[in-house]
Parts: sequence; C-alpha cells; structure tokens
Amino acid sequence: MVTIRKYNPREDEQNWVRCRVLSLLDTPYYDDVLRHKQTYENPSIELVAVSQGSIIGILDLELDTSTKVICYRTGTKGAILRNLMVLPEFRQKGVAAHLMDYALTLLRDEGVGHLEIWIRENEDVKNWLCKKQFMKTYSYLHFYAEDEECRAFVNHPILDCFIKRAYGEYTGRCPDEIRQKFKRVYESALYERHFSPEETP
Repeated sequence: MVTIRKYNPREDEQNWVRCRVLSLLDTPYYDDVLRHKQTYENPSIELVAVSQGSIIGILDLELDTSTKVICYRTGTKGAILRNLMVLPEFRQKGVAAHLMDYALTLLRDEGVGHLEIWIRENEDVKNWLCKKQFMKTYSYLHFYAEDEECRAFVNHPILDCFIKRAYGEYTGRCPDEIRQKFKRVYESALYERHFSPEETP
C-alpha cells in the first residue's frame, strides 16, 4: 500500500535524497545529484509517497507570490514543478499520478491558476503529461560540452587554463547546428495546465 503525505524535514531528508538520486539514474538528469534537499524561498507543496516505511516517490511544487514570480508564464498565480520522481521498481503503478492528484487538490486551495512543468526529452513523460491535460507551449535546448567541444564557444582562451566541461542553453532558431556540434543535447520543454476559477484541478 502506498501512502501520500507531506514531507517531514526532520525525518525524511536522507530517504528523500536517496529516492531522488536513484530515480534519476536512467533519465537525462542522471548527473543532477543533490546531497541535501532543496529549500524554497516561496511557499511550496512538498509531498512524499511511502511504501512499507520507505520513500518511493517525491513531489515538490513552488508557488508564485505577489512579490516574487518564479513561473515563465505570467497573468495568473502560478506554480512550478521542482521535483517529481519515482523509484524505478515502483513505476507504472500509479505512484506519480497519486502524487500529482494530491498536489493538484492542494493547488486549488492556494488559488493557483496554472501549473508549469519543464522536462527533457522523454516520450513516456510527454505522453503522461498529455493524459494529465498539460500542453507543450515552449522549448529550447540544453547542451553539455566536454574536452574539445568546449572550444566551440570559448572565444578568448586564458593562458594555461583549460575548460574541460561546460553546460549551456540555446534559444535560437538553428537547433540542428547545436545537435551537430555537441554529443549531449536535450530539448527542454515547458508543459502547462491552466485552471479556470470554477475548475477543481
């Protein structure tokens, strides 16, 4: 049996970090490793899915405020997904859906008008988001350069200084050129779901 509850910072951090690391190993975010759980400046919704006393899934949402807007889209109060991961052995069992449904209920109480989710290339996740009534509205590229690839954008080398790894973002109109220059390139896509005032998320 899987239980969804709020994250407890005094008891859950170690299991939360473990769940996040293991959940990302087979995804494009495999090297996005954290040693401690993030904390947020804005109000947040932080949930965990628990089975037999262990955390098997996590979800974090951060919300806009009147003084600090964090979402890409403006116009209504928004929320952005920071984490949604499930351990590989518990996938395809509805855990992510339970986490999301629970969070959407809490968003209604916060008066949120839209939810944003940024993802890298993953067809299963894209299909899941579409089933959850999210629509793709924008995208750009993330790329990683290693060794000789770094020379492609270093215009002014410094004597005896060698860049071996670099990360970049590309928002231009020639994505094929970036994909040809760098081996590790991902589309970063924004998916959005909007809620009407009468709608229950």
